[in-house]
Amino acid sequence: MSNNIKKSFSIILILTMLISIFAINTSANNNEEENTIMPRFSTIDAVSTGFSISGINSTSSVSLTAKYSTSLYIKIELQKEKSTGYETIETWTKSGTGTAILLEEDRLINIFADYRIKVTCTAGGETHVTYDYPD
Repeated sequence: MSNNIKKSFSIILILTMLISIFAINTSANNNEEENTIMPRFSTIDAVSTGFSISGINSTSSVSLTAKYSTSLYIKIELQKEKSTGYETIETWTKSGTGTAILLEEDRLINIFADYRIKVTCTAGGETHVTYDYPD
Protein backbone atom coordinates (compact mmCIF):
# COMPACT_ATOMS: atom_id res chain seq x y z
CA MET A 1 0.00 0.00 0.00
CA SER A 2 2.77 2.37 0.84
CA ASN A 3 4.48 1.64 -2.48
CA ASN A 4 1.30 2.56 -4.43
CA ILE A 5 1.03 5.86 -2.56
CA LYS A 6 4.66 6.70 -3.38
CA LYS A 7 4.08 5.93 -7.11
CA SER A 8 0.88 8.01 -7.20
CA PHE A 9 2.57 10.90 -5.42
CA SER A 10 5.52 10.74 -7.85
CA ILE A 11 3.18 10.82 -10.87
CA ILE A 12 1.32 13.82 -9.44
CA LEU A 13 4.59 15.66 -8.87
CA ILE A 14 5.75 14.93 -12.43
CA LEU A 15 2.44 16.15 -13.88
CA THR A 16 2.61 19.31 -11.76
CA MET A 17 6.11 20.08 -13.03
CA LEU A 18 5.06 19.51 -16.66
CA ILE A 19 2.07 21.82 -16.31
CA SER A 20 4.29 24.47 -14.70
CA ILE A 21 6.81 24.27 -17.56
CA PHE A 22 4.03 24.72 -20.15
CA ALA A 23 2.63 27.70 -18.22
CA ILE A 24 6.04 29.40 -18.02
CA ASN A 25 6.71 28.77 -21.72
CA THR A 26 3.32 30.22 -22.72
CA SER A 27 3.88 33.25 -20.51
CA ALA A 28 7.30 33.88 -22.08
CA ASN A 29 5.81 33.73 -25.59
CA ASN A 30 3.16 36.30 -24.64
CA ASN A 31 5.77 38.69 -23.22
CA GLU A 32 7.82 38.51 -26.43
CA GLU A 33 4.77 39.48 -28.51
CA GLU A 34 3.85 42.35 -26.15
CA ASN A 35 7.38 43.80 -26.22
CA THR A 36 7.57 43.92 -30.02
CA ILE A 37 7.82 47.53 -31.20
CA MET A 38 5.49 48.25 -34.08
CA PRO A 39 5.96 51.38 -36.20
CA ARG A 40 3.09 53.78 -35.78
CA PHE A 41 3.33 55.46 -39.17
CA SER A 42 5.14 54.44 -42.31
CA THR A 43 4.15 57.45 -44.46
CA ILE A 44 2.96 60.14 -42.02
CA ASP A 45 5.82 61.94 -40.29
CA ALA A 46 3.80 64.25 -38.00
CA VAL A 47 0.32 65.65 -37.44
CA SER A 48 -0.01 68.86 -35.47
CA THR A 49 -3.40 70.28 -34.47
CA GLY A 50 -4.48 73.52 -32.85
CA PHE A 51 -7.92 74.63 -31.74
CA SER A 52 -8.57 77.86 -29.87
CA ILE A 53 -11.59 79.95 -28.98
CA SER A 54 -11.36 83.67 -28.32
CA GLY A 55 -14.68 85.34 -27.62
CA ILE A 56 -17.01 84.37 -30.45
CA ASN A 57 -14.23 83.36 -32.86
CA SER A 58 -12.73 79.88 -33.18
CA THR A 59 -9.52 79.04 -35.01
CA SER A 60 -8.74 75.53 -36.21
CA SER A 61 -5.36 74.62 -37.68
CA VAL A 62 -3.77 71.36 -38.82
CA SER A 63 -0.32 70.66 -40.19
CA LEU A 64 0.47 67.34 -41.88
CA THR A 65 3.98 66.28 -42.89
CA ALA A 66 4.98 63.11 -44.70
CA LYS A 67 8.27 61.22 -44.76
CA TYR A 68 8.40 61.46 -48.56
CA SER A 69 6.50 63.23 -51.33
CA THR A 70 3.01 61.75 -51.70
CA SER A 71 -0.64 62.77 -51.92
CA LEU A 72 -1.79 64.63 -48.79
CA TYR A 73 -5.30 65.32 -47.51
CA ILE A 74 -6.63 67.14 -44.44
CA LYS A 75 -10.25 67.32 -43.28
CA ILE A 76 -11.29 69.39 -40.25
CA GLU A 77 -14.77 68.94 -38.83
CA LEU A 78 -15.89 71.59 -36.33
CA GLN A 79 -18.22 69.79 -33.94
CA LYS A 80 -20.68 71.24 -31.44
CA GLU A 81 -21.68 69.27 -28.34
CA LYS A 82 -25.35 68.28 -28.20
CA SER A 83 -27.22 66.21 -25.64
CA THR A 84 -26.71 63.11 -27.83
CA GLY A 85 -23.00 63.69 -28.52
CA TYR A 86 -21.14 65.87 -30.99
CA GLU A 87 -22.61 67.11 -34.28
CA THR A 88 -20.53 68.42 -37.18
CA ILE A 89 -21.49 72.01 -38.02
CA GLU A 90 -18.71 72.93 -40.46
CA THR A 91 -16.22 70.98 -42.59
CA TRP A 92 -13.06 72.19 -44.31
CA THR A 93 -10.76 70.17 -46.55
CA LYS A 94 -7.49 70.66 -48.34
CA SER A 95 -5.43 68.33 -50.51
CA GLY A 96 -2.18 68.44 -52.40
CA THR A 97 1.00 66.61 -53.22
CA GLY A 98 4.35 66.96 -51.47
CA THR A 99 5.75 66.49 -48.00
CA ALA A 100 3.77 69.14 -46.08
CA ILE A 101 0.36 70.77 -46.08
CA LEU A 102 -1.35 73.25 -43.73
CA LEU A 103 -5.03 74.07 -43.24
CA GLU A 104 -6.24 76.90 -41.00
CA GLU A 105 -9.81 78.18 -40.74
CA ASP A 106 -11.81 80.60 -38.56
CA ARG A 107 -15.50 80.51 -37.69
CA LEU A 108 -17.87 82.43 -35.45
CA ILE A 109 -19.35 80.31 -32.66
CA ASN A 110 -21.79 80.46 -29.78
CA ILE A 111 -19.79 81.16 -26.61
CA PHE A 112 -22.28 79.20 -24.49
CA ALA A 113 -21.70 75.89 -26.33
CA ASP A 114 -18.82 73.41 -26.19
CA TYR A 115 -16.84 72.59 -29.33
CA ARG A 116 -14.10 70.30 -30.58
CA ILE A 117 -12.50 69.50 -33.92
CA LYS A 118 -12.24 66.09 -35.53
CA VAL A 119 -9.18 65.93 -37.78
CA THR A 120 -8.68 63.32 -40.50
CA CYS A 121 -5.26 63.32 -42.18
CA THR A 122 -4.26 61.04 -45.05
CA ALA A 123 -0.80 60.67 -46.57
CA GLY A 124 -0.63 58.14 -49.37
CA GLY A 125 -2.87 55.33 -48.15
CA GLU A 126 -2.27 55.97 -44.44
CA THR A 127 -4.99 57.72 -42.42
CA HIS A 128 -4.82 59.25 -38.94
CA VAL A 129 -7.89 60.54 -37.04
CA THR A 130 -7.58 62.69 -33.94
CA TYR A 131 -9.68 65.09 -31.85
CA ASP A 132 -8.64 68.43 -30.38
CA TYR A 133 -10.36 70.54 -27.77
CA PRO A 134 -9.97 74.29 -27.18
CA ASP A 135 -7.07 75.57 -25.07
